[in-house]
Amino acid sequence: MNLEGGWTGGFYRICEWIYRLAYLNILWLFFTLLGFIVMGIGPSTLAMYSIMRKWINGEDDFRVFPTFSSFFKTGFKQANVIGLILTIVGLFIIVDVSLLGYFDGAIQYIVVGSFTTVLILYMLVMLYIFPVVVQYENTTLQHFKSALIIGVSFPIRTLITAISVMSVLFICVIFPAVALLYLGSGFCFITMFFSHHLFKKINEQQIAGTVVAD
Repeated sequence: MNLEGGWTGGFYRICEWIYRLAYLNILWLFFTLLGFIVMGIGPSTLAMYSIMRKWINGEDDFRVFPTFSSFFKTGFKQANVIGLILTIVGLFIIVDVSLLGYFDGAIQYIVVGSFTTVLILYMLVMLYIFPVVVQYENTTLQHFKSALIIGVSFPIRTLITAISVMSVLFICVIFPAVALLYLGSGFCFITMFFSHHLFKKINEQQIAGTVVAD
């Protein structure tokens, strides 16, 4: 009887999360369009991570839509600054890729090595910047530094997170209908889930007076 109840409870939780992620992704798309994409995707993403953090922390007693809207409004400026910085750096990376063919010999290896390093650091920031923003109160610059430090300090956990994200992206490419309902929220769930446990570990280590990387 208990086993059956356990299975029933587990199945209910799975269905609940399937619904949550779909609804959250629709809200993310709606508010992104509401901000004409360019001005909406940053605040909408920040609001999505804020809702996800509440759910992962076990907070369920709130209305999702008005709470999402509130996070969207309060984080509008900061999220757009973060989005602008990420966009500018991303454009520089794209320009660098187009210029790689103009170098040869030893200089090409140096440029490729430098580009690869910058690309990896950029991806680390992309993984952790929004989880860090919703977790800690700090300046935008400090958020970028924290996201980078966390990514570099915990390479194994970061690699697992990256592989999980790539798996979601792969599924979304194969099944476009899945992307419509779970692309943003799936990415958000994975990065926030692993980041949540990582933040708990960091806090425990800070209390103990030590910070140990992977």
